[in-house]
Amino acid sequence: MHLTIEESSIAAKFYSLFANLAGLINHVCIYISPEGLYMQGMDPSQICLFDVNITSQWFTTYSSDKEKTSICVSTRFLEKILSTYKSDQIMDLNINYDTDTLNISFINGTTTCDKFFELPMIDVNNEIIKLSDTESHVELCMTSKKLTELVSQIEIFDKIVTFELSEKKVLMKASGDKGSMMAKLSLEDSQLLDYAVMEGLELSQSFSLKHIKLMIAFNKIAKEVKLELTKDRPLIMTYDLEKESTLKLVLAPNIED
Repeated sequence: MHLTIEESSIAAKFYSLFANLAGLINHVCIYISPEGLYMQGMDPSQICLFDVNITSQWFTTYSSDKEKTSICVSTRFLEKILSTYKSDQIMDLNINYDTDTLNISFINGTTTCDKFFELPMIDVNNEIIKLSDTESHVELCMTSKKLTELVSQIEIFDKIVTFELSEKKVLMKASGDKGSMMAKLSLEDSQLLDYAVMEGLELSQSFSLKHIKLMIAFNKIAKEVKLELTKDRPLIMTYDLEKESTLKLVLAPNIED
């Protein structure tokens, strides 16, 4: 595999993606094909899964010398390396199969020196889970900024957020010993970009705010976020990464004791 990113906005998204994955998992396995990169993994608590598809269109140059291959690396150290990138540089990634390393270079900058890194590959068993393609009961799309704002306010009162959804209402609420909060989104709210619900449905589902926060931390990658909810099934949060690329985050509902 050899790929380069010359567009600084794409490089910033690439860094932001791995910076936030480092908050979810200790290592990441990257599956490489001629069509692009694919990643999937689950957090240590086994309740939050991420699924990333990045097409070759994301990159200035992209080549895969094998039909299909995969590498696994430390997410924390990959994030630290990517954090040294400067916006006027070219990002270059290359697999060295002789040394079992991912070689990363930041070159041709006008205001900083060239940098070269070697990140060792690690041996990890990673099982791919097929995501369900069944139709969800509720789909809502809002600005990433709006969802981030609401979650940051709701977490003041509890560790759990509850969605109450119907044809007439979109509620997010939390309550605890210190008080409670309920956010009612108007169906006319300009930041509620789209809303579709199964006819006659009254849905109430609760989720861990800790994990919701990890999921909305990807808000710098996309301006909009799509939420899909279905009774007794996980929440699916989708970010459109553009150029036919997506990030999906799947969170199991909270089970009351």
